[in-house]
Amino acid sequence: MALNNQYLILDPNLKRIGTLTVDGATKFSNDSIKIQLADSDTTSTSYDDDVNVGTADNFNGTINLNAQSKKFDHQGSLDVLQGQPDSDKVVAGNNLAYYDELSDHWYVMYIYSTDDASSVAVKHVTTANFTNLCLYTLAQHYPVAITASTSSIQTAFNQCFNATGWTLDYQTTNVTTPSITIDGKTKASTLVQTLIQTYDVEIDPYVEIDSQGNITKKVCVITDQLNNDVVYNEAVFGKNMTSIKRTTVSTPVTKLIPYGANGSTIASVNDGKTYIVDDNANQMYNPNWQLGLYYEGAITANSIEHPAGLKAWAQEILPLYNHPRTYYEVNVTPNFNPPLGATIRFKDELIKPVLDASARVIQRTISFANPYGNTVGFGEYTTVTATTPAWLTGYQNALRSALDKAKKDASSVQPVDTTPDGINFNNASQTKRIILSAWESGTNISSYIDSKGFIWRRYNTDGTVDPSYQATGYLINAPFAAVGTLHGTIETGYIQDDPEISLDTTSITHLGDFNPINTAVGAQNAAQYMCKLSNGQYITSRAINKTTTKDTLYVLHNSDFSTVSMMTITNGGHGASFSIEETSSGTYIWASTCVDTTSKSYAISRFPYVAGATLAANDNRIVHYCNVGKYCRVNADIKHGYVLCGYSDGTQDILKLSDVQASNYNVLYTFNITNYGFEIANQTYQSQCLDFPYVYWHSGNADMNDNRMLYAINVVHKGQEFAMNYLLDMDLKMTDIVQEPETCNILYGFDDNRELLLTFNCEDTKGTETERVFTIPIKTRPNAPAINTAVMTDDNE
Repeated sequence: MALNNQYLILDPNLKRIGTLTVDGATKFSNDSIKIQLADSDTTSTSYDDDVNVGTADNFNGTINLNAQSKKFDHQGSLDVLQGQPDSDKVVAGNNLAYYDELSDHWYVMYIYSTDDASSVAVKHVTTANFTNLCLYTLAQHYPVAITASTSSIQTAFNQCFNATGWTLDYQTTNVTTPSITIDGKTKASTLVQTLIQTYDVEIDPYVEIDSQGNITKKVCVITDQLNNDVVYNEAVFGKNMTSIKRTTVSTPVTKLIPYGANGSTIASVNDGKTYIVDDNANQMYNPNWQLGLYYEGAITANSIEHPAGLKAWAQEILPLYNHPRTYYEVNVTPNFNPPLGATIRFKDELIKPVLDASARVIQRTISFANPYGNTVGFGEYTTVTATTPAWLTGYQNALRSALDKAKKDASSVQPVDTTPDGINFNNASQTKRIILSAWESGTNISSYIDSKGFIWRRYNTDGTVDPSYQATGYLINAPFAAVGTLHGTIETGYIQDDPEISLDTTSITHLGDFNPINTAVGAQNAAQYMCKLSNGQYITSRAINKTTTKDTLYVLHNSDFSTVSMMTITNGGHGASFSIEETSSGTYIWASTCVDTTSKSYAISRFPYVAGATLAANDNRIVHYCNVGKYCRVNADIKHGYVLCGYSDGTQDILKLSDVQASNYNVLYTFNITNYGFEIANQTYQSQCLDFPYVYWHSGNADMNDNRMLYAINVVHKGQEFAMNYLLDMDLKMTDIVQEPETCNILYGFDDNRELLLTFNCEDTKGTETERVFTIPIKTRPNAPAINTAVMTDDNE
């Protein structure tokens, strides 16, 4: 088996299913793979001061190795022209394996997304974006929580990689035992970067592969320094360097302010000062040093509580920042390709100042199709700001940042009250809803505050507080006498680590599978929505006859998902969202149905399930409650008495069930899904459900080109509960090449325990469709204990 200049295509089970080569049956082009063991601060803004970095720019890159800068990353992309034998196998969910002769290792790269493009002159091209399979696996894994304890490197990494399928190969002499805490909520992909920095080690995750291209073992090496024994040939500009870019980061820090756990400082062990300084570096680099000015910087170590320990850590960190740093990126000839971690010496006498330096390779970019595009990066390590890589986008980082800020600075949280019913009263017995929400930095953090943290006070006309009025909660019904005198505040001591509701992804249940195609009842494609009946049966819906009458087919299933009967609603439209109401007179369906095919007007409707029946739009068994004038998706929360009506622009309206039954489209609450990170242009909306006050919806197209996302919000205070990626944030143990979300519905069980009912329309490599059914328990955050806000007073007051 030829090793160079090719990629093996592997299915989700890591079985070889195809090959990409530069000049073979299925060709690839424009491949680029970047691998790094540390970051370089090449984006920092330089000071305007002219800082002298020396005439020879000599330094040894092993002097200031900053463990805080260690960051393993390994990702890339390539193009494949469609229409070739194996082109259709380059899809999201499959993998690519390549051999690196420098390390003598095979690496497996998980394809997390594909982009398609075409033009008149060029055939359809698929761009595959991929990341190291180890990083992808860790991004789906949440290590079990452990309390703070001194841990060996083996204990910590074993805990991080436990149950991931990767074998750890320790090639390290590290015997440090720092205090390690795992909260159970942090992804292993994030934790491993922390462990790399904490233990000052480097990793190399590769696979062992047999002669047939089958993966036999997944290994992750943990070593003190990768390729530390390799001293590579001298690199000389014009010989084996074709271009060189030198970036000097002229942002020295000469006054460092360290913060520890909960914002603690070093003042108590540093003569009352919260900072340390380097006067020698300040005189060297700061032209205003005689004015007593310093270049200031602040760092935070949330794991250090003791002031003395915090000061000692800051004294170790300051020398890493007290001077300008240099990073080099070099384009090299194909025959000059030093391995990651190797030490090389490089020269360029034409550059000013003259370049003559030695450092370790901390980044490599390689290409099999264009080896002349290979680059090598080396230089001093610098502390990097944690960022979410491109393949993990879609998460609500702003929410987490706002929460962190709110916990550190309570005064920054802004209470916002709204009066959706207005403030004009018709009579003295009327009440009006007032909603209180909490905002931080433009982000709604209300879902993370216990109900006791929303505090309402009533003020008398003289400005004093009315002690007889006490109310908490984000929603109150204010009487006529209280409007204008009620004030809402947020007690930030009630900020919680978890939202009001979350999913227990450790207790996912796979209820079963069924073939959605059943020509006997007219089921021609995937089931788009599912509701469960009290007797254990199910009803599913799907759109049929899409090019003609655009009907909706409803199918009754047994508890094992076998087909019992069906009924059809003519011009029923898309089948993605309906609800069941069980009464003594029969089973009724709440859904959107067409009222007028000419104007394409739809209504919130209710009709009985009648086996074998076909109901036209004017059938008197269909009750049209509210004509909304356009297509909508309906979900009724019969338990709580509300109806959800969603529209194509992302608007979601919530109405009282009793108002709808009176044909009154009176919107109680409304929101737009685009306010929660959902991109209508780039994501395919699938279905929704209402469990007041919560709304759930999810997305993901059948072509696997967009993220499989699941969202939940509280429609009253409009705070987000969660935004999760099915492929990254949980393990449904599906290996299908197509995993299209369909049903997103609510189930109530014993003691009102709730679960999400989810279905996915899946396809294997042969195009066989299977509908897979799951449930995920919904966890409700426990009530926070009351905070004692009493204060002590002197006995003479």
